Amino acid sequence: MALQSKSESEMHQVTWIILTAVKHLQVGKNKLAQFLKGSKSKNIQSISGEAVYGGLMWYDIPTITGFIEQLETIGLIHRKVLRGHPFDYLVFELTEAGKNVLEEKKQITLQSIKEKKPINVGDSEKETLKLVHNGKNVSEIAKERDLAESTIYTHIFRLIVNNYLSGKEVISETIIEQITGVVANFKTIPSVKE
Repeated sequence: MALQSKSESEMHQVTWIILTAVKHLQVGKNKLAQFLKGSKSKNIQSISGEAVYGGLMWYDIPTITGFIEQLETIGLIHRKVLRGHPFDYLVFELTEAGKNVLEEKKQITLQSIKEKKPINVGDSEKETLKLVHNGKNVSEIAKERDLAESTIYTHIFRLIVNNYLSGKEVISETIIEQITGVVANFKTIPSVKE
């Protein structure tokens, strides 16, 4: 029998950790992911004493959510409706196959898949775009719209990423020349961390 790589062995552990959590909890996908991450939020504190709390702390929430979705897709867990007041709540529970994998420690390898969220431009960003095109700077836009300057910078970032604006429309030619001049002095371009 060949030795397993550490990462493959770790992925089997991930499966068993998630299945153990599903066995002991009645929660939905987001709360399950937060529990497995070891979140300190108020809605998780009441269940933080349960088995495998924080068992996947080294993964981010989107990756953990991806693992949960894979287990649902392959039929080891499924959603069940809990009737409640004022509304019903979807929770995960083990399927017979999931119980079998957990009890017999069968090896199921999951893929680490990060869900990439698109950077969207909404009405608020479009309003910022109009003001940029009217020649207003970030401070003026923030004041006029009663928003933080950091919010306006985020809008500008989204507008540039989605090709509504170019960097030259929001960065002065003088600043671009200064940056270009400094970069030209480097033999190699340093990483962002330097």
